[in-house]
Amino acid sequence: MVYIRYLRKSYKKQVCHLNGSHSIIYGIHKIFKEILQKAGLPPQRFSLHHLRHTFATLLIQENKENVDLRTVQELLGHESLVTTQVYTHVDFEQKKKAIETFNIF
Repeated sequence: MVYIRYLRKSYKKQVCHLNGSHSIIYGIHKIFKEILQKAGLPPQRFSLHHLRHTFATLLIQENKENVDLRTVQELLGHESLVTTQVYTHVDFEQKKKAIETFNIF
């Protein structure tokens, strides 16, 4: 937590002084890459899109009872719910559980 606060303080000026939306996006991209490097992760391996995708996927997978797809759609700013459905990966355990709850006999 302290590390994150330090990073926020050190990058706050850098983001605030950028003009225009393209510059802000570039600044955020640059900060993200620097944080990855400081964390010992390869900056070329990760992107802001990866972060966004991971956020949405984990939000849905880890909070199935509390977060619905419509909420995730709003958080990501998607116009269509179909776009958001990309993040609803169905894993083997979910399939197995669904089959086990189906009683024919």
